[in-house]
Amino acid sequence: MSILRAECPWDREQTLLSLRRYTLEEVHEVIEAIDAADQSNDWLPLKDELGDLLLQVVFYAQIAEEADAFNFGDVIDALINKMIYRHPHVFDQTAQISTDINRQWDQLKDAEQHDRTSLMDGIPPLPALKYAQKQQQRAARVGFDWQQAADVMTKMREEMDELEHEINSHADIERLEDEFGDVLFTLANLARKLDLDAELCLMRTNRKFARRFRGMETEAVALSVPMNQMDLDSLERLYQAVKAKQADNSGA
Repeated sequence: MSILRAECPWDREQTLLSLRRYTLEEVHEVIEAIDAADQSNDWLPLKDELGDLLLQVVFYAQIAEEADAFNFGDVIDALINKMIYRHPHVFDQTAQISTDINRQWDQLKDAEQHDRTSLMDGIPPLPALKYAQKQQQRAARVGFDWQQAADVMTKMREEMDELEHEINSHADIERLEDEFGDVLFTLANLARKLDLDAELCLMRTNRKFARRFRGMETEAVALSVPMNQMDLDSLERLYQAVKAKQADNSGA
C-alpha cells in the first residue's frame, strides 16, 4: 500500500472521505459471500472479499501513518488490548467468571466511553433498521423493554392501526412518515426480541425478490409475452409459479 500510494495516481489521490463508499460496498460484498459460504459451501468468494475488506483497513492505516497519527501495527495492538480487556473471563485468571457474558461485554464497553452522557450516545451511523435495534438494545439495559415477542406483536398491531387511520384520513406526508416509521421501528424491535438482525432479514428478502423477479422475466420470455402486457393477476400467477419452481430446485 505504501508503494501504491507513492506510484499509483488513483491510490495517491484517495482520502479518508473518498474511501468511505468503497468500504461500504466491500462490507456488503462480504455479507453476500458469507451467505454463499453458508448456503452452498462455496468459500472462495469469502476469501476474496475478506481480502478486499482487509485492503480497506490497510488503506486507512496507511493514510493515518502518512498523517503521523498511527500505523497498521497500532491498529492491531489496540484491537488485541481491547479484546483482552473485554474478555477477563478468558485472559484474567483472577477475574470472577460472569454468568452473563453479553452483559459483561456491554458493561466493559460502556466503561470505555468516558464522555458518554446518554445510553443513546456513541451509536455508529448504521443503516436505519440496524440503528433502531442498537437503540433498543441500549434502552433494554435499564429495563426499558418488552418482556417477550408477543408484547411487541401487540404493539405492532396498534402501530399498524394508527398508520391505517392516517392513510384513511388522507394525512399529510409528515404524518404518514411518522406513523410508517413507528411501524418499522416496532418491526425492528420484534426482530430483536426474536434474536434476528432486521437489516440482514431485509437484505435476504431483497435478494429473494430479485431472484424471483428475474425468474419471472425468464418465464415471460419463454411465453413470448412481455411482462408489461400482462395484467396483475397474470403477473401474480407467474410469480407464484417461479416461487414454487425455485423452492423445488433448492430442495425446500
